[in-house]
Amino acid sequence: MKTRFHIFSIPLYLIVLLISCKKTADDIAVKPDLSVDIVLHQAIPVSVTSKDKIEFDVTVTSSSSAVLKTGILSLNGEELQREEATSASEITIKHSYQALDTDVGKSLIFHLRVDDEDGNTAKKDFTIYVQSAPAAITFTLPEDRPEEILDNETATFNIAVASELDLKYIKTSLDGTEITALTQESFADPKLADYRFDYTPTASDIGKTLTFQLEVMDVLGNVVRQEFQLRIVRSNTVDFKNFFDINLGAQRSTAAGPFLNAHTGEVHVPSGVSQQAAQIDLVTFYSGSTFSYNITSPTLASVADNIYTVALFGADAMANWSVRNSTLIKKIDLSRTEFDAIESGAAIESLYSSSSVAPSATSGAMANNAAIVFMTAQGKYGVLYVKSRTANNNTGVLTVDLKIQD
Repeated sequence: MKTRFHIFSIPLYLIVLLISCKKTADDIAVKPDLSVDIVLHQAIPVSVTSKDKIEFDVTVTSSSSAVLKTGILSLNGEELQREEATSASEITIKHSYQALDTDVGKSLIFHLRVDDEDGNTAKKDFTIYVQSAPAAITFTLPEDRPEEILDNETATFNIAVASELDLKYIKTSLDGTEITALTQESFADPKLADYRFDYTPTASDIGKTLTFQLEVMDVLGNVVRQEFQLRIVRSNTVDFKNFFDINLGAQRSTAAGPFLNAHTGEVHVPSGVSQQAAQIDLVTFYSGSTFSYNITSPTLASVADNIYTVALFGADAMANWSVRNSTLIKKIDLSRTEFDAIESGAAIESLYSSSSVAPSATSGAMANNAAIVFMTAQGKYGVLYVKSRTANNNTGVLTVDLKIQD
């Protein structure tokens, strides 16, 4: 988009009027009888870094009967470019200025002066602030780096790091958590590093795509980050399925549905769920009386009578479902480590059958790190682990991991 300025004068007061589609500024017409239009074919930035070029592409025309003669662009009293007017009384100035390290912290005032044949003058200033440019930090990840490994293998990463300034540190995080053992703060060459690390998967990594983030800082605090991923594939054949990071919404949640097909890990929202009723194994809701999330069997009468009701959900109310599967649930004590260590369908079934907890149609209160084992109407055993909750109310979401017999 072009930016147009119109500069004119009124005797005694020398007022400048800017008409611009991008910004407003003050201009001064030195002579009362010179009026010009200034069109910026490229926007002039308010600020740049010391690595940037400032591009001027300006056309000046007379908006009165005055005949233009010359246009001069200058900086700090030094003339940068002078152009003569064409026969059509038009002046075009194109100039490129490379910001310098010595300009950092300064406001550069570029001065545009236009003279006509009668010696009248119009002026406009462009003020641009120069800030420090981030130092150049580059990563070179090898093209043959592993993108997928088996859970019994080790991935090796060799990463070349180069910095314009001295390096302060290199850090690596996995899924947002820093691996402190991989932090490097001393360098044989302060501007170059061959950063190498190995990663051996844990039981909890199996079936997941891990996201590593490399972070490099130089001595001035400039930071560059880069992510790369590694998928962990199970090395042995198993007779159960893993589902990670399943989001189950409470009854008023707009972020996730409350109805879970435990065999596929698929979550259904209330709208249209009556058509999928035969696939639903678990139902989530938030209890206002106990102030907690609950996971239930679709057969639990109270959840149909008080939560997913006809009054609130119409045709998709649970009372209208043609099938309501019976899922038997036991809430048990199970650590994250124990959950990750489950390696067979038989182990899942054993968790259920060896528990002395009486089977129920509901889990009761489910907090972070809570777990249930269950048996679906199809006779499949599953185990569910709560990773986190959002708002502790009926609009919130439970995030869970699930293992179920194949």
